[in-house]
Amino acid sequence: MLLTVAVIGPAHALKGEVRLEIRTDDPEGRLAPGTVLPVEAPRDHPGPTVDHLTVARLRFDVIAASWTTDTLETLLSDGALSALMRDSRLPALVELAGATEPAAVLTRFFILGLPECASTLDEALPTLGARGLESLGLAAVIDEAEAASALVIPRAAGAPKREPREETDGEETSPHKAASLPTMRDPDEAALEPEADANPWMRALFDLRPHAATLPSGDHEWWIASDLAEVQTGRPLSDDHVLGIGGATLTLLEMTVRDRVDSALDVGCGCGIQALYLTTHASRVVATDLSARACALTQFNAALNETVIDVREGSLFEPVEGETFDLIVTNPPFVITPDTVRGAAGLLEYRDGGMDRDNLIRAVLREAPSCMAPGGTLQMLANWEIPADRNPDTQWSWRVDQWLEGLPVDAWVVQRDVLDPARYVDMWIRDSGGQLMARADYERAFTSWLADFRRAGTGAIGMGFVALRKLDEAEEASGGKRAYDLSLDGHAPRGGDVAWALVSLRVPDLWNTALTRASDVREERHYVPGSPDPELLILHQGAGLGRSVPVSSAVSAVVGASDGELTVGQIVAAVAMLTETDADDVRAEVEEPLRDLIRWGFLSF
Repeated sequence: MLLTVAVIGPAHALKGEVRLEIRTDDPEGRLAPGTVLPVEAPRDHPGPTVDHLTVARLRFDVIAASWTTDTLETLLSDGALSALMRDSRLPALVELAGATEPAAVLTRFFILGLPECASTLDEALPTLGARGLESLGLAAVIDEAEAASALVIPRAAGAPKREPREETDGEETSPHKAASLPTMRDPDEAALEPEADANPWMRALFDLRPHAATLPSGDHEWWIASDLAEVQTGRPLSDDHVLGIGGATLTLLEMTVRDRVDSALDVGCGCGIQALYLTTHASRVVATDLSARACALTQFNAALNETVIDVREGSLFEPVEGETFDLIVTNPPFVITPDTVRGAAGLLEYRDGGMDRDNLIRAVLREAPSCMAPGGTLQMLANWEIPADRNPDTQWSWRVDQWLEGLPVDAWVVQRDVLDPARYVDMWIRDSGGQLMARADYERAFTSWLADFRRAGTGAIGMGFVALRKLDEAEEASGGKRAYDLSLDGHAPRGGDVAWALVSLRVPDLWNTALTRASDVREERHYVPGSPDPELLILHQGAGLGRSVPVSSAVSAVVGASDGELTVGQIVAAVAMLTETDADDVRAEVEEPLRDLIRWGFLSF
């Protein structure tokens, strides 16, 4: 039978009615009107169940088990923890094999993805129990064959085989020991003995782990649920995968301004970790995501951590149309993905917003100001294409600059990294399970993706972040201010650094402003032997961004004299007189460097 099916565009971009025509050359196989065609099978578990009483029992048990980030650091060596950060669980598996304390059991089960007997989980979670985990959708019963295959890890060379369990008369074998010992099973050992139905094997359906946060509001210990990763399942990520806390997430968490606000919005909330942080300093928090699964996980994590988050399903700012917020944070699904790859691999919601090229970032930047209160802030991670005919070091910002044109905002844009198309493609293919792909499938996806960049004339892809501040009515008259920085060395920007950078764009008349040098600024001078004058001057910043910046002697003189007493204009006049240089020439030499040093925190006003 010949069956023709039309696949029409990425789902995220579709609106209105889509008509699908199916034709067959087999009269007997024609479909009757109203026939429903099965497509991709839905997940058995679309998301955890938010039953507040049962969730409260889980929270009670993990607290009673002292399952915290500090406990993980005592259970596992630095090497095992480091390996986990690299998505390698094997060192932790070896170190936790046979451990019986509740925190170790929970770590094996949820973080390492190892099956456990129901009785073992009952002991680790005495209030909730294994059946409670199952009722919340966090775990499922599996058969012994699946458990046996998942429990196999290599045995150390020369280690003796574990003897098969012997039958005993009238003596029951500890179910707790039966759950821990098989972690060291050999592939050539006999299959696991059948367990009684009352004590089945179970596996985790979600990743659950503790997360510690130190914030202006105090220290917090949370537990965060997300989808299991490839290291736990051995399978590529699904189309509706919901990420946990990765490196990009931590970057955005660190750079978010933590000032007290009335309202905050998390766009593309994922597992909800950004929204949880926002609840510590915002009176009202709204979280949106196109993914129903992400919304379900955010709601679950809010309940588990006893917080209130208004979760709404929908694309970008559509769920909050007509509302404004004091703070917006977003790590949007910005990966530039061609339709050829989307069609083959499916739309990976956690990283692909379904828009052409880098237009999702454009959409966020253009739409965000309508949802920002005057003086409100937006912070986001982003990437952008750089044409092959433009220098990625000096001409990288032109596209973002076009996106910001005419918007009532001040903007600070930083390109932290730049990748050539080949590196970009390889990174994102591996991100979704490329190492698990057949060689032919990997090469097909790689070449198709790379060819798309070549057709588009893309020479590089910039990766970084954008911070916006909404102008008030008085500021709109003068238009928005913008600053672009390439590859900030030193420390990653923190919330205070971002807040100051935005404020600094509105520095009063520079020449009539008295600046104050930060107390941690030091100067390094390099001399040619025998020369009275330095050949190179470098300003070092001990705190803040931790930058080291080469400067001219005139800039050094102005910075050295900036103690809050004299204005920049007065200092420049003195420098011009001492160096017998025209004052206008000194102004031209120092203006841009001084504004940069102010933005980076070397100087304040």
